[in-house]
Order: sequence, then C-alpha cells, then structure tokens
Amino acid sequence: MKMSELILAVGDENVVFQNLLNDAETIDKTKRGTKVTFYTNAIQAEELMDGGETKKIGLVLWLPRDRVAAAIEAEKTAQERSISRCAP
Repeated sequence: MKMSELILAVGDENVVFQNLLNDAETIDKTKRGTKVTFYTNAIQAEELMDGGETKKIGLVLWLPRDRVAAAIEAEKTAQERSISRCAP
C-alpha cells in the first residue's frame, strides 16, 4: 500500500503531521545512524504505562525539502487565484 493510499483510507481529518526537525531536542551521530530525540503532543506518556498502547501510531516520512516547499507554494498560489476570482 502506498502512503498516499493509507492516508486516503484513514482520512485527512484523522492525520496529524509534525516536523520532527522543528521539535528535535537532540540530534546525534551514532554507529547505527543518526539519533533524533524529539517532543510530541500526539501521544501521552500515560498511554504507554503498564504496557498500554497509544491511540495513535507514529510513522516517520522523509520527504525532499525542495519538493515540499514547491508543493506548499503551489497550494498557496492556487488559493490566492481562487480568492481573487471571487473578489468583486
């Protein structure tokens, strides 16, 4: 299953994303790779106490920064055009 298909199946309204690099506490180089420690409000520590499960599952996606920026800019441009067409 492709990630886009998974998100479509779950529903956009049920997906929250977080830029881990914006919320990183530490980033360290290790023998096994890069270790990133981050903060999140997506889950609560109490959910994991006593062997519990979180209500949400976290998946990490790594996207090309330039492609993300281009996609966001294209969306902004489309919204601005839509608004200008509606203006008197």
